[in-house]
Amino acid sequence: MSIEKSQNILNLQLEWVKTADAKIPPIFAINLAMLGVVIALIKALQAWTIAQAIITSLTLILMILSIAFLVLSMFPRLSGPKGSIIYFGGITKKQEDTFTEEVLNISDEVYEKDILSQAYRNAEIADEKYRFIKFALISSFISAPFWLISIYLLYI
Repeated sequence: MSIEKSQNILNLQLEWVKTADAKIPPIFAINLAMLGVVIALIKALQAWTIAQAIITSLTLILMILSIAFLVLSMFPRLSGPKGSIIYFGGITKKQEDTFTEEVLNISDEVYEKDILSQAYRNAEIADEKYRFIKFALISSFISAPFWLISIYLLYI
């Protein structure tokens, strides 16, 4: 394999991570808005019925669960290949002159292995992010009918 192909693989993995990160804010905003509506209606409520309490509790649990999954997806992953000259965490663990010397003297084979290690780590990160986003979306979709029923029950 060539260094160029390895860099392309790394770039593809970085794009997957960016794409996952781009999905989070709109889902997060929708969840917060839905949560805000329910909380506003709860504050205005004078007394609870059993139906209101059950449906609203389910709604809140599912929405908070969705937000929790989104937070887990947003949480930075700061572990990378040890000794990497590509990963910022690996670079900053070295002295500047050590880093510069390593970069100037690295062989193409070692450099390519570093790129591929970084690509693999970013694939792991993307996989984890998408898994949490999937759980967040599932929680959001399941909460939607309960949210609608909650609004109806809390508003009447």
